Amino acid sequence: MFVEHPLIKPNTIESRRYQEAILNTASKRNVLCVLPTGLGKTTLSILLAAHRLKKYPESKILITAPTRPLCAQHQKTFRECMNIPDEEIVLLTGKISPGKRYDMYKKAKIISATPQTLQNDLINGTLNLSNFSLLIVDEVHRAVKRYSYPFVVKIYMQQAKNPRILGLTASPGSDKEKIKQICKNLFIDAVEIRTELDPDVKPYIKGISTEFLKVDFSENLKNAQKLLKTALKERLEKLKKYNLFIRTKKDLLEAQKKVSKQISTQRKPFMFYLISLIVEGVKIWHVLELLETQSVKATKIYLEKIKQKKTKSDKGVLNDINFIKAMKIIEEAEEHPKIIKLKEVLEREFEKNKDVKIIIFSHFRDNIHHIYEEIQEMCRPAILIGQAGERGLTQKEQIEVIKDFNADYYNCLITSPIGEEGLHIPSVDIAIFYDSVPSEIRTIQRRGRVGRTKIGKIIFLLTKGTRDEGYYWTAYRKEKKMKSILREMQNENNKKQQSIDDFIN
Repeated sequence: MFVEHPLIKPNTIESRRYQEAILNTASKRNVLCVLPTGLGKTTLSILLAAHRLKKYPESKILITAPTRPLCAQHQKTFRECMNIPDEEIVLLTGKISPGKRYDMYKKAKIISATPQTLQNDLINGTLNLSNFSLLIVDEVHRAVKRYSYPFVVKIYMQQAKNPRILGLTASPGSDKEKIKQICKNLFIDAVEIRTELDPDVKPYIKGISTEFLKVDFSENLKNAQKLLKTALKERLEKLKKYNLFIRTKKDLLEAQKKVSKQISTQRKPFMFYLISLIVEGVKIWHVLELLETQSVKATKIYLEKIKQKKTKSDKGVLNDINFIKAMKIIEEAEEHPKIIKLKEVLEREFEKNKDVKIIIFSHFRDNIHHIYEEIQEMCRPAILIGQAGERGLTQKEQIEVIKDFNADYYNCLITSPIGEEGLHIPSVDIAIFYDSVPSEIRTIQRRGRVGRTKIGKIIFLLTKGTRDEGYYWTAYRKEKKMKSILREMQNENNKKQQSIDDFIN
């Protein structure tokens, strides 16, 4: 059964029960909507836009998303589903001159734009939001600190005659204070969350199976790991004496910021000693992370970078006896067991189904390039990474890679965090988490790449006894906590469910 509405093209949007409840709330209040990827966050936006335009026929709709490709995807979907001329549904980015943007704002009915562009145009007076009856904010977990979202939303609430806000995300994070801050920054007064387990959502989930493949370090890699841990522990013990208690890499980086700030004002000799210890700790931590979760090749590349640098912290690390021994083992080591296991998995899956489409997530670029080299003869792989650095891809190149993947020119996509958010990648059959990440937001986004239109599979590759396993459980606990917080916030809503027909008519 499809939604019928004068502003929605026939047979384009399926009527779904869980959307009815969310739309019921969103028609009356500013809502934070948390839905798994692939369950129609954009569809909700279109339905709410149709409702607002019917209620306020002379008004306009504004959509904002973090990247140009994501804004372009919203424009495309709105054009496909809405009974509004294509030329009135526009994409605006910083690449278009301010003068031309001014004219487009005036003529368009629905505008999709990056928040940075909107912020600049609001500051310069190119844009006035008084006649916008709906602001859709995508990937709202970014609405913190100095990101442009809070600024744009604040001005919108000041200027709009009939304001309504819909915030969208697959995960706003597991920190209750951060979620409350996001809601405050976006003037949100109601939360709607659905998960794969909700009875009104279950009929639309295609199903995802999960496989955990654990590998063992060889004895020599275990020895290298032990030596690196000793070198790291020595530095962390020294930092403890100065009341710097480090448990995670984030703690180390926070300590680095804190001490650097103190140096800029106090410049006491012991602070330079502290910063040196912290930076050495960061480097050793990174080597450990590469060794445990990535590959021997990626670790060797980073060690080579340390050798070539001449900073005090590099020399401090290179003079450490434990680090020297670990480095010697790594330089002579065989391939990482995860690379071997990955090749076995690919061989197995392509043998079962030669048309299978696979996405591989790996956090570090050197490892992504190594995986690419290792699997070239097994499939048709492509690399999808961000814009930074010598080998980075421009947004245009990223879109081309995805197009070719969609057209079956490639059948395996190896991607960095860029493939988790901000780019529209069609649903794949299998997602391989080459490494685990301690972030529930990133884990949820990775998982959302499979099971959208057909049954999918997720394969976790984990090195036993390493942060690989720790990161997996950290993300698991954070996701559980996030859902609990959002359920609690949702229960505070005084909701009354109605049908889509009641809502749109």
